Amino acid sequence: MTKDAGQEAPLVQIDQLAVTFYTPRGTFRAVREASLEIHRGEVLGLVGESGCGKSTAAFAIMGYLPGTASVDGSIRFEGKDITHMSKSELRSLRGNRIAMVYQDPATSLNPTMRVGPQVQEVLREHLGMNSRRARERTVELFESVGLADPASIGSRYPHQLSGGMQQRVVIAMALACDPDLLIMDEPTTVLDVTTEATILDLVVDLKQRVNAGILYVSHNLAVIARVADRVAVMYAGQIVEQASVSEVFKSPKHPYTTGLLSCVPTPPAESGTVAKLSSIPGSVYPASEPSAEACLFASRCPMAQGRCQVETPQMFNAGDGHQARCFFWSDVRPEIWGKAEPRAEDQREAAEPVLSAKGLRKFYGRWQRKYLLFGPRIRPPVRAVTDVDFEVGAGRTLGIVGESGSGKTTVAWVVVGLVPRNRGELRLRHEELASSVAERSHKHRAALRMVFQNPTASLNPKLPIRHAIIRALRKFAGLGKRESKERAKELLEAVGLDASHLDSAPGELSGGQQQRVAIAGAFAANPDVIVADEAVSALDVSVQAQVLNLLQEHQKEAGTSYIFITHDLGVVRYVSDDILVMYAGHVAESGPAEHVLSAPSHPYTEALLSAAPVPDPDAEPTEIRLEGAVPTMHERFQGCFFAGRCPRKIGPICDETPPPARTGPASPNHIINCHIPLEELSKMQGEQVVESAGRK
Repeated sequence: MTKDAGQEAPLVQIDQLAVTFYTPRGTFRAVREASLEIHRGEVLGLVGESGCGKSTAAFAIMGYLPGTASVDGSIRFEGKDITHMSKSELRSLRGNRIAMVYQDPATSLNPTMRVGPQVQEVLREHLGMNSRRARERTVELFESVGLADPASIGSRYPHQLSGGMQQRVVIAMALACDPDLLIMDEPTTVLDVTTEATILDLVVDLKQRVNAGILYVSHNLAVIARVADRVAVMYAGQIVEQASVSEVFKSPKHPYTTGLLSCVPTPPAESGTVAKLSSIPGSVYPASEPSAEACLFASRCPMAQGRCQVETPQMFNAGDGHQARCFFWSDVRPEIWGKAEPRAEDQREAAEPVLSAKGLRKFYGRWQRKYLLFGPRIRPPVRAVTDVDFEVGAGRTLGIVGESGSGKTTVAWVVVGLVPRNRGELRLRHEELASSVAERSHKHRAALRMVFQNPTASLNPKLPIRHAIIRALRKFAGLGKRESKERAKELLEAVGLDASHLDSAPGELSGGQQQRVAIAGAFAANPDVIVADEAVSALDVSVQAQVLNLLQEHQKEAGTSYIFITHDLGVVRYVSDDILVMYAGHVAESGPAEHVLSAPSHPYTEALLSAAPVPDPDAEPTEIRLEGAVPTMHERFQGCFFAGRCPRKIGPICDETPPPARTGPASPNHIINCHIPLEELSKMQGEQVVESAGRK
């Protein structure tokens, strides 16, 4: 249980914190005014868009700031101001009394050392343990964070562990000295939904087991709803709202908080309609600009009035410990961002699919022999995609979901021809597509375009962004120099960017703006199909909403079809007409989105849905969790491909016999590859929902 904040002094008290960076490129005010408290035994969630100063505030608590930074205000840890501590005092705190878990576990671990000795090093350095006791304590720590086989996992190198296992090792390292304060900076952003669920369960468990304060930094509101007790919302370096998690999600008092919540995809209403996402116009007030005598959110706020342009709002008390930096906090309602409208549904049904795949197969490598060129075969190839079938209708979106290693991205690369398929048929309308993009005709290359996850890697950093768009227009649309420049301006405006950005370098744009440029480049060829591979997973929720609405508007106007690959179930529910669920290179389930995402569904789909966090702090999480990771597909599965992790496994038949394809009760296009009869599956999943509701 979280302790009453009024019964004891705060563990951490931050008062009027300001962090300014003085660089050759100018002055950047990363944190302008932040005041907050963290108590023992509670999780404080710190949320906001990229560039709002969340991570800088977290690093300031650790004292991890470069010499170019100037820190004003105070950060008191158990009454002592960290900003005035010497380097030796800070070293004694870090890793001992205060520990941090970073976003990417791979960069937190030394790739040349086994993970066990890395944890033991922390124990010897801070606690003075001898080698034997450090080894014993390391095993205890690995066990406490739920790592399988804790006695032997310490002998592995980081690259031999999955992302979720690496993050658990990092958390174990952070807990090694029983810290009083644990800072977690986006610890699940790069993880699959199933791995994320186990890490969030671990955070909730830690809150109950250890009497430490936890600062959880994230832009994912659903994650914050799952783990936090209180929430602080940050915008342009300022804390703009603070309250209990239930108050923030049910009755926000700042327009920015309400805007963020309106950008999050939510499950369909009982009628089956899906609400259209709202979006926050513009971008975060830049850190390069000095603080103005005004509300920094005024230029993006639908409630802004004259007072907001000439006067700086302070934190107002909205009652019951709820604070908001808004003159008109009592008037804040969800409706300020527009009346909730149902998402436009395109009911078109294509008589002929635009793109169809049959028996698609891609193996990496080939059988290896014991003595290089002769001897028995000892190592088979990696079976990345095995006999996958799907169709993409005109003006429709096929969502492909699954954990990392399920084969989603390989399917995307095979479709666009970046990797050649080994077997199977791929047709664009009535014409068969060559296996490699180099062998495809000009028309086919123009008809299939791809948007990658990382826009920074998709754009040439040495060339202005007009190059990416104009090149596609001249190469695929056949436009001349003048025409292509005019069309490029139109495309930029269509994706919500000013035409003046044409001459900007990619590094001058935010991540969301870069992704819009990549999308404009994909639109330039006027393709039949756009393949979007995790195109919004790295974006803030506000930018994500803008991009998703942009894609749907273009689809409605141009009739473009999409293959949308993501591990975010909320996003795939929002954008998809049809869904393909993949596991270990196989199709677990496929069909219309409304049927795939409701019972009966494949046990793997059920596990994905149960693991997905929802933006509701009162939602009771289900207890379905998958142990282990997606297997490396070297050997052909004798039975069901999911049998090794299936929570619904019914016996030896699952290990020995491939599952039959069962047709769902509501649609002949809904296919579930499972041994369990659908009536029994539906009953099992219905009972799970009832049990979850009963625990609320």
